[in-house]
Amino acid sequence: MNNITHAYTVQPITSADGQLLHKFFLILQEKEKEFGERVEKDLIVPPNVVVRASKSGKSSNEKHRIFLNEVLSPLVDRKFLLFLDCWPTQADLKKLRTVFAHQDSQLLIFPKGSTGYIQPQDLSLFRSWRFIHEKIEHYIHVNRTEMNLNKRQYF
Repeated sequence: MNNITHAYTVQPITSADGQLLHKFFLILQEKEKEFGERVEKDLIVPPNVVVRASKSGKSSNEKHRIFLNEVLSPLVDRKFLLFLDCWPTQADLKKLRTVFAHQDSQLLIFPKGSTGYIQPQDLSLFRSWRFIHEKIEHYIHVNRTEMNLNKRQYF
């Protein structure tokens, strides 16, 4: 294993009835805060994916605002209920009220330390992904395959 631990962040949206909605946000780790000219040219981005770059591969206040404006906002009606992690970047009420100024939204914030137990995506989608990722890592290790799973060209 190398020292890269967070090469990307995926932010999908799940509806109240458990459906994975058709649009999501993807943050890819880059040496700079933006994609280079070559990456920009070669990167294939489906129409239902909003992609941005960050040095860490993690979300930030700026990236979360993009998620709210470009991904979430087009998918919600005037009235909606939003569940968020207690992470300060996500649970910024001022930012949410600015983005959804003319909507009657309600916000529920998961208590600190509870995300892995009650967040729908952690209980379903991400748990499945972790299982698949572990199986791929096991296969690579057992078969001594020269592959770095953190390189995005494999996915």
